Amino acid sequence: MSEKIAIRKVQAYSGERSLTIVLPKIFAEKMGIGKGDFLKVHLEGDKLVVQKADV
Repeated sequence: MSEKIAIRKVQAYSGERSLTIVLPKIFAEKMGIGKGDFLKVHLEGDKLVVQKADV
């Protein structure tokens, strides 16, 4: 996977507990992430880590 960085703006608040961001399409395609998929999200220090969940 390319190590390029993409900057994204937070798109919207979704209720009181969530924010919506948009992943760069190239990242989602390379990770096999599509509409309806579940993602695991956690913090590692000052980094937000997003992984495709196997459910």
